[in-house]
Amino acid sequence: MLANTLRLARLSTTTSFAAVQQRTFVFSALNQKSFPALVQEIKATNKDIHYLSPKDLHSLQTTQPPHVIDVRERHEVQATGTIPGAIVLPRGILERDVSKFIKQSDPRDVVVYCAGGFRSVLAAESLVRLGYGVAEGEGSSKKESTKVWSLDEGMDGWIKSGFQVEKDGKVSK
Repeated sequence: MLANTLRLARLSTTTSFAAVQQRTFVFSALNQKSFPALVQEIKATNKDIHYLSPKDLHSLQTTQPPHVIDVRERHEVQATGTIPGAIVLPRGILERDVSKFIKQSDPRDVVVYCAGGFRSVLAAESLVRLGYGVAEGEGSSKKESTKVWSLDEGMDGWIKSGFQVEKDGKVSK
C-alpha cells in the first residue's frame, strides 16, 4: 500500500491533473464501440447464444415450449403487449431476478426478446454468464444442456409476422 501511495505521489508531482485526464479520455475513446458493433461482436464470438426467427419461436412453442423472457421496459410492454406466456423481466433486473422464475437445472430452453433484437443479445449473454445454456463436461462426455436463444427482430418481428400478442391479460392478433 505504501508503494502505491508513493507512486501516486510521484504521479501527482510529475504529471498535471489535466494531462492524466487527457490520457484517460484518449484511452477511453480508442476503446469505445457503438451499441450495434458490440452486439455484432457478441453474436460473432459467443457460441453459447443461439438465434431464432419469430417463425422458429412460434414453431418451437408448439413442440417444445421454452421459457420466454421479455426484457423490454414496462412502458414498452404496456404499449405493445407481450408474446403470450412471456415472463416480463426488464433488462435492468434480469440478472438479479431470473432465478426466481427459472432454475438453471430446468431442462427447457430460454428465449429472450426485446423490441428489435439488440438488447436481447446482451440479455442472452448475461444468462450464459450466469450458467444458463452452458453444456457441462468436455469432449464427447459433454452433457447437452438447455439453450439460450435471442429472438431476431424482437417483438417488432413477432408482430410483423402476425403472431398472437398478449395485452392486459387478453390474447389477440
